Amino acid sequence: MDSRFGSSLGRGLAAMLVLLAALLSSPVAAMPDHARIHPTPCLRADTGGQTEADILSGSVPLDCGARQTRHGRGDFWVLLSGFSVTGSAEEPFVLRTASVWQDAVRLHILYADGFTAQVLSTSASTSPRIRPGAFIQYDLPVRSAPITAIVAHVQGSANVRGVLFSPEILPKSEAARRDLALTALYAGFLGLCLALLCYNLMMWAVMRRRFQIAYCAMLVAMMAYAFSSSGALAWVWPAIDNNDRLRINYGLLTLVVAAAIAFVRHFFEARIIPRWVLRLTRVATVTSLAATAAMVALAPWRIALLDTANSLALGALLFCAIPMIAFARIRRSRFLTVFLIAWAAPFLFAVIRVIANLGLLPPSFWIDNSTVMAMSAEALLSAVAIAYRIRLLSDERDSARASETLARLIAETDPVTGIANRRAFLAAAIGARVPQRLLLLHIDGFKEINDRIGHDGGDEVLRIVAETAQHFAPRDAPVARLGGIEFAILLPAQSAESFSPALLLERVRTAPMPSGIKVTVSIGIAEGPVATEDDWTSLYRDADRARYRASRDGGGRFRINLAQLA
Repeated sequence: MDSRFGSSLGRGLAAMLVLLAALLSSPVAAMPDHARIHPTPCLRADTGGQTEADILSGSVPLDCGARQTRHGRGDFWVLLSGFSVTGSAEEPFVLRTASVWQDAVRLHILYADGFTAQVLSTSASTSPRIRPGAFIQYDLPVRSAPITAIVAHVQGSANVRGVLFSPEILPKSEAARRDLALTALYAGFLGLCLALLCYNLMMWAVMRRRFQIAYCAMLVAMMAYAFSSSGALAWVWPAIDNNDRLRINYGLLTLVVAAAIAFVRHFFEARIIPRWVLRLTRVATVTSLAATAAMVALAPWRIALLDTANSLALGALLFCAIPMIAFARIRRSRFLTVFLIAWAAPFLFAVIRVIANLGLLPPSFWIDNSTVMAMSAEALLSAVAIAYRIRLLSDERDSARASETLARLIAETDPVTGIANRRAFLAAAIGARVPQRLLLLHIDGFKEINDRIGHDGGDEVLRIVAETAQHFAPRDAPVARLGGIEFAILLPAQSAESFSPALLLERVRTAPMPSGIKVTVSIGIAEGPVATEDDWTSLYRDADRARYRASRDGGGRFRINLAQLA
């Protein structure tokens, strides 16, 4: 990476990181702690026969530990207590929980005066309660007495992440501010992805590189996942069952990872990644897609096993990036540094999430929803990697074009005189649709010239004759050294009368030559079609006969093939 691009890259990364920090440090994080209550959920499996009164009275044991998932799937009672909040018509309170797989939730809301209110929500009716970030929001009825406890009866909980996961009680106005901040975050992310998608599709239309298509596929999958996981899908499709929306999330997340690994595979040079790694990646991709398809189709049957299999398959797919990066380092890929800058954070986020999904880290809402942060970082930083990759490709293309142009120029240029050679002349001449006039020039007495002034002087004579012929001919008329001391000029027959061969003879005769010698040429002229190679052969033969007569008659003159022109 050159120093100028390196400094530009540094400034670009700094600006992007500031933007990313601004997106993630929204009013959600800035909300004062006293406005939010995080009650510890205490739960018990519903074995039948219990009521909310039993849960509130403490007559049955409850588990208030952090790991709700150890209880497995089923129906549960969950107690939220240890707080007291009083809402008003102007400032009611709400309960928010993270969206998890469950069939129904019935809230029993206990007030200090002994009154109990109930709120029921099923997976089929949850969509209107979905807020930005896929929080489920329950409005808590307002009474003069404070709320002191909430008992939730959860039916059909998969308990993969938790039964009542990350519960939070806060004023509705604070919830609205959070909604606004998260909406801005997701809208900014979707807008960024859309802009990158349009840009890279346009670049793909020009460059046609596989990594660009893989990157565009990843952007589309990321946008779809963000649209679904943010809760926006539920607003657009209010009738969707929330559990079905979670199925969609599983599928889209796997597509994001699969497209990302495909992008990595095609991002590095073709020689970098061994075939066995590519085969391993294909197997891991198919396995991951199959595990996700099973999760989507079969859940909630054996959902814990299906979720573990899906997480392991995603982990294996992510693991494929490690040998790719290792071989990129071993084989000295030019793109490794910028790739690591762009992808280190997203890769780390993804690995942490897989580890958490396997139960090796305690459940956390932020880990479970780290995807948007990882995708934001990836979308911002990978744009730098894409831009650098495209820059190098452009440089390679320009270098190849320059080399091709130079090679073609060398192949079509006479090395002594610098004008076109026979090959280039024939390519330009053959195929003309109108009759042409061919002027063949031979330098008279060239052997004696070489003997007198040497070969270097002879080469200079060749260059001067070539330059004189080029200046004499029209700008678009082919002029070439056909070989040895023979030159050719091709003119359209209809305009050839305006170019006098006598004038060309005079210009060669008076041109300053090495050692002050005088040089003359003999010119043979013929006219005819040059549509085919046979036409060219015939025209050349006629002009050569005329040139031979000019040389035989003493040189320094021109002759025209009169029979051919008759």
